[in-house]
Amino acid sequence: MSRLLMPDNTEKRCVVVMWSEENQSLVSYTLDVEKVLAVTERLFPLELPLADYGNTIDDEFARRFGSATLNLLAITNPELKPYLKVSQPPGAQ
Repeated sequence: MSRLLMPDNTEKRCVVVMWSEENQSLVSYTLDVEKVLAVTERLFPLELPLADYGNTIDDEFARRFGSATLNLLAITNPELKPYLKVSQPPGAQ
């Protein structure tokens, strides 16, 4: 089991999650926010305003966020799709 390494500084960081087909594993990285913004400045973000969720990050929000994130990864990494066993919220496709 790998050890979770956290940055020592308190600079704003974000998390990038990727699927490693080679290792058959999800890999998370913490990166400097400014560097990520520079790379993503021309992309269209999927934003989830907390006001739309009662300004609360609860268990249901986390479940839906995690499920959506994994499904987004599976769109461009189809080999991940067979591993996903999370239910979709009503009305989702």
